[in-house]
Amino acid sequence: MEKLTTDVMDATGLDPSIAKAAIGHVLLFLRNEAPQGRVAEFIDKTPKAQEAIEAAAAHGDGGVTVAIEGMTSFMGRGRADTNILAGRLANLGLDERQIMALVSRIVSRAEILLGPEDAARIKSLLPMLDERLGIAPAHEARPDPGMA
Repeated sequence: MEKLTTDVMDATGLDPSIAKAAIGHVLLFLRNEAPQGRVAEFIDKTPKAQEAIEAAAAHGDGGVTVAIEGMTSFMGRGRADTNILAGRLANLGLDERQIMALVSRIVSRAEILLGPEDAARIKSLLPMLDERLGIAPAHEARPDPGMA
């Protein structure tokens, strides 16, 4: 988790506490979308990931979740959930560029730990962020060899 946090900080310019909270929110989202299988394995293989998830779950979002759920409930579960995630990240102060870099680094880490195919499956849980931010498919991510 420390290497991932450092990598996210380098890519986004975020402070350590904000980077950890943002990672926690993405991992919480992934765990909620697919609590079993490769997501669980990715979380298990990422030291201190569970702590980041618990911190994100305990962190209030200033009403962002309720507002977004109300506005997007007619769009279907996946889109609303992804918009909630985007809202929570924005509430932490992340802009679209930082969100794109955050997700890219998490997907790159998943690629290192699980391989490109499973990283692509994990990334597929974030379809609306993909469309909104133009995030490259997992197989196009360029992992840092030092993240292993």
